[in-house]
Amino acid sequence: MSDNLDDLIGNVQNTAEWRRRKAEQFPDDARNLQAAEELERLAVQIEELEESEVHKQINEATDSLVRACEASARYEVWTEINEAVSADLRSIGFHGSSDAVQFLEWYRDQLRERLLDESDKAVPAPDLSEQAANDPAVIAAKQAYDEAFAKAYAEARKKNA
Repeated sequence: MSDNLDDLIGNVQNTAEWRRRKAEQFPDDARNLQAAEELERLAVQIEELEESEVHKQINEATDSLVRACEASARYEVWTEINEAVSADLRSIGFHGSSDAVQFLEWYRDQLRERLLDESDKAVPAPDLSEQAANDPAVIAAKQAYDEAFAKAYAEARKKNA
């Protein structure tokens, strides 16, 4: 099993255990126990998806993100991802439900979004408005517009005078 799925399964199982403790703490709220059971099912389902297409996509996105973070020395992105995963897992059974494919696709998308963010930071987008304003064709067009506007304005003043 890959580290990616092992880590995710570990997070799901830890959240299930946390929900079980919450069920003991709040015995009148059945949602905690139901959430723990749903999370345990999710962990099993994720394990069954080893070598699936979404698992391969997660591995590719993870590898790319690791390289991007090493290049930029920005490792806090992993903290952000872990916080997002934790929040999503805590919501299961309370604010929604998730099957393994859905969860893994969401996780893959999180990785890809962070990779795009890191890529944008590494190669910032140029200020296109400044580039366009300094383009000779734009300067010539603006000058032609200003001259045409001045001429039309002058003619309109003559007619109304």
